[in-house]
Amino acid sequence: MGLLQRIKGLAGGEAGPAEAPRPVPGSERRRHRRLQTSKLTIVINGKRYKTKDWSLGGFRVVVPGNNFNTNQRISGAIHGPGLFDRGAYEAVIVWTADDGELGAHFIDLSHESFLAMSAAQV
Repeated sequence: MGLLQRIKGLAGGEAGPAEAPRPVPGSERRRHRRLQTSKLTIVINGKRYKTKDWSLGGFRVVVPGNNFNTNQRISGAIHGPGLFDRGAYEAVIVWTADDGELGAHFIDLSHESFLAMSAAQV
């Protein structure tokens, strides 16, 4: 939309086609809804951490003093209260923050975990 058309639109005159709303950064890549109310327990290097949020695509946790790197693979047990007893996962770390927070993308999930997590997404 040109400047003249915008001015006409603001003045109540003839307006050109409306601009499409801009997507929120990162939102266009999200395939699965993020859940924050239902926590998962993720075991990393033998230690248990509660998720800040999770989806079928991955999870976010705070690991105090973490020394992980992006693209590093992690694996372990995954537990979901009321969703499933236990399962296994493999993930790759996508990002880390100075406060110990990290985001990981699932590479593999046990069948039971995937089914229970899928049901929670509804």
